[in-house]
Amino acid sequence: MPKTTIKTHIKPLVRISYYITRASAIIVILTGLLVLMGWQLNIVVLKQILLKAVAMNPMSALLFVLCGISFLLHRQKGFKHHLALALAVLVMLIAALRMMAVPGLYDAGIDRLLFTEKLQTTIYSGTPNHMVPHAALAFFICGLSLFFLINGRVNTSQWLVLPVNGLSILSVVGYSYHISSFYVVTSFIPLSFHEGICLNLLSMALLLADSTKGFMGEVTNLHAGGKAARILLPALVMIPAFLGYFVLKGIFKGHFSVVVWMALFVCAVIFMFGLLVWTTARIINKSEAKRLLEKQKAEEELRQMTEYKIKQSQERFYTLMNSVDGIVWEADAQNFAFTFISKQAEQILGYPTERWVTEPTFWADHIIEDDRTWAVSFCAAATAQGRPHQFEYRMIAADGRILWLRDFVSVLMENKKPVKLSGIMVDITEQKKMEEELREKERSQQKLITEITILAQEKERNELGLELHDNINQLLSVVKLYLGRAKTETAVRQEMIDKSYLHLEEAIRDIRKLSHSLVAPSLGHDGLKEALEDLARSVQDLNKIDIQLLLDEDFEHALQDKKKELMLYRIVQEQLTNIVKYANATEVVICLQLQENNLSLLINDNGVGFDMQVPSNGIGLKNINSRVHFYAGKMMLTSAPGEGCTLEILVPN
Repeated sequence: MPKTTIKTHIKPLVRISYYITRASAIIVILTGLLVLMGWQLNIVVLKQILLKAVAMNPMSALLFVLCGISFLLHRQKGFKHHLALALAVLVMLIAALRMMAVPGLYDAGIDRLLFTEKLQTTIYSGTPNHMVPHAALAFFICGLSLFFLINGRVNTSQWLVLPVNGLSILSVVGYSYHISSFYVVTSFIPLSFHEGICLNLLSMALLLADSTKGFMGEVTNLHAGGKAARILLPALVMIPAFLGYFVLKGIFKGHFSVVVWMALFVCAVIFMFGLLVWTTARIINKSEAKRLLEKQKAEEELRQMTEYKIKQSQERFYTLMNSVDGIVWEADAQNFAFTFISKQAEQILGYPTERWVTEPTFWADHIIEDDRTWAVSFCAAATAQGRPHQFEYRMIAADGRILWLRDFVSVLMENKKPVKLSGIMVDITEQKKMEEELREKERSQQKLITEITILAQEKERNELGLELHDNINQLLSVVKLYLGRAKTETAVRQEMIDKSYLHLEEAIRDIRKLSHSLVAPSLGHDGLKEALEDLARSVQDLNKIDIQLLLDEDFEHALQDKKKELMLYRIVQEQLTNIVKYANATEVVICLQLQENNLSLLINDNGVGFDMQVPSNGIGLKNINSRVHFYAGKMMLTSAPGEGCTLEILVPN
């Protein structure tokens, strides 16, 4: 039976024990008060109950009152708790003083403290009414038992009070059977009849005060043993007592001889105990049968719950397997025959899942022929080594489509041999298509860059040819004519030589200018900043344009790829050439700086601008764009008629 059920059923027993113990304590208190009232008012029936019996000592009555009050307060807290402890100690002290007087060690007269004069005149068989020694011992034990009970030592309290319970039962039986030796100690008055009853009630209250703990817990236990004990214990007390009483009564009246009555007593005891044994066996058997039934029921519920959970787990597993965006599978590691395949196989490839399991070579047969040999060989080699692996191959779908699959495979080993494969096939056909499209775009981009580069080279060659033909060649031709005249005409020789010198200087300047446009000689020596400053000066001198160059101080030190210096120089050179030819600008700002992880180049002019909606066939901007894309950068151009032009370049550093 579950613990919660046991606790639920124990509560009524605890409640019954609580009421019984409180009722017993109240009866003990009332009895003590009535005895004290009897001594005060000289009412004989209150003092001794039975005629010709001994009266209860008033100190004994007071001790019963103190014990009862202490017991009623033992569960309280605070002041009441301390009061209960004090009363228990007071009972022990009074009882101890009385016990010290018995052997003559010290007589404080504690049992004669109340109603002293009346006690001297109350004589029983010539003996004054003193507290009997075994009553004093019983009170001391009860006080000590109360002390332990109040402090939570329940088991100790129960064991201590057992002798008091036995003493009280002995005195009650002695009075019932008229056996004075059961309640009389030599040279002392007898223990009063109601004193024995009160001791029995007090000891029972102490035993049942916390019946779920200590050895009394075995009696209140709900198992078969506890049930049997609750039946046997009262029967063990009541049945022999009643049988003995009737036997002695028959003997005293002389109906039969003592032998006959003893034989009848023995037979009755045997019969009654046989009946108790049968009753106990029946209780135990019923409890055991009930326990077995509950156990079987619990096992059946557990089995059903386990089966239900297993079924739920399997359903969740298969649901999960079929919801995965891939084909989950298991196969034999020796022959690659599939033992399990998820339903996604039918959705992705179109073949029924039964074919994967029933056809041992289904997987290999449906791999495209170009991939079949190497894919099977690769998987077999990795499996033989017992290592997990993944590979990509193509399979033919049921509708004839060719699908790319990436297969992730794990290998289960036993005794260093592969026994089972498991894995998941993922359809990567779309990914492969996108990769191919990306490669095609890269090829197209590379082709475009190549075309633009060739066009730029052709443009530079044309410009170089025109410059050489139209300017430098003309200058040299004039120099040739001048030198010819100088050679033949002595009168103008010096003049022709001077003019030839001037034309040669102009040709040299043009050649230097042309060479500067083709290479950046300063990059290899002084760096990008000096090269840009030189470029800006040359453009300013020839075209009367104010160029402002703004460059971060640590730009060149932070530049990680030095090859980008030439790219930035060529972009500035190309844009300045465009500005000179088309913009008619008077001011240009060139700004080069670092922005987070990017190189930023900004070129702004105040020229005539242009309409960005009109397509342009010039290769200058295309050449710039190709250089920027080569380094995975971005180019942004902003312009409008009459508002100049702004070129912004961002290149990863």
